[in-house]
Amino acid sequence: RVFHTSEGRSHCGEVTATCGTFLNKELADCVCGGQGTRWTRSRRPRKNKHEEEYRLSLDKDQAEFEKGRTEKNLRATKEELAKANKYFEYLKPACLEVHVNWEEREAKRKEEIAALKEAWEILDRKSK
Repeated sequence: RVFHTSEGRSHCGEVTATCGTFLNKELADCVCGGQGTRWTRSRRPRKNKHEEEYRLSLDKDQAEFEKGRTEKNLRATKEELAKANKYFEYLKPACLEVHVNWEEREAKRKEEIAALKEAWEILDRKSK
């Protein structure tokens, strides 16, 4: 384990997890020179580690939840797309595929307009 002094020096030694004092008092006196230099562990305390593990666990759970929700939305969207494509295939023959050429359609339209005008004239004569 690596420990750092308040002056920035490093040393390898054994330290208790609770109070941060050297287990080997002679080593502490030798290293510190009897001046009582404060030594701290370079690792985070257990509480911070537990909090980080808990936070990471929550983040993982949230990510899994969002992934599940996204996959559910994807399935629903794919089903909706399949239904829309099926309906499009149903409408396609009636809307997009014209089996009559333009000239024939135009001639029929003119015939219909002429028939409607004739019917209008007949009705107009009867109403007078």
